[in-house]
Amino acid sequence: MISLPQQLPMIQIGPGQVAACDPDWLQSTLRGTARSANVPDFFADDIVRGVVYFLRNSYRGTVIAIETLFDKIRSSLNDVGLKEMSEKLATTPPPISISLTDIARRAGSGYELIFYQILAERFHRAAERGIEHLYCYGLRKCVKNMMGAKNWCPRCEKLSREIQDFLNDQHLRSKAVRPDSNMALAIG
Repeated sequence: MISLPQQLPMIQIGPGQVAACDPDWLQSTLRGTARSANVPDFFADDIVRGVVYFLRNSYRGTVIAIETLFDKIRSSLNDVGLKEMSEKLATTPPPISISLTDIARRAGSGYELIFYQILAERFHRAAERGIEHLYCYGLRKCVKNMMGAKNWCPRCEKLSREIQDFLNDQHLRSKAVRPDSNMALAIG
């Protein structure tokens, strides 16, 4: 994996699954924890700035395990006297993006069944890891690739609706299996 200077490392969520380290996600996570510990938001914001500074300037790797990142954050919170906040901090995974176009390419044209199997597997893996925000992108390009179409046509529209329905169904199934799940699904 290539990491450009001044960029944040990727976050490893599980075997073979990484996500971008988004400062907004860190801020949202830490602000939620601060509120639950009755700590003002500005403390969370200061911690986020410190974490981002560390990851950009001192961390030497291109990937950091989510557990390692949260252990470092907990340690920092304890160091500055925010033990209650440290104890309430949950290891919340960052948002995940799934490229529908990449899955379509991997499945090969004309192999819709394989496409749906791969997509279901990725979706369920994200749900099992407690992902709260899942974004599936590249729907239009994916459909055109699967249909072998250069221009959008009624058959493309039909397949697009089928894929969206499939994703919505997988979303409902994941909530049935994990009622505590707060996963939000976006399709683009």
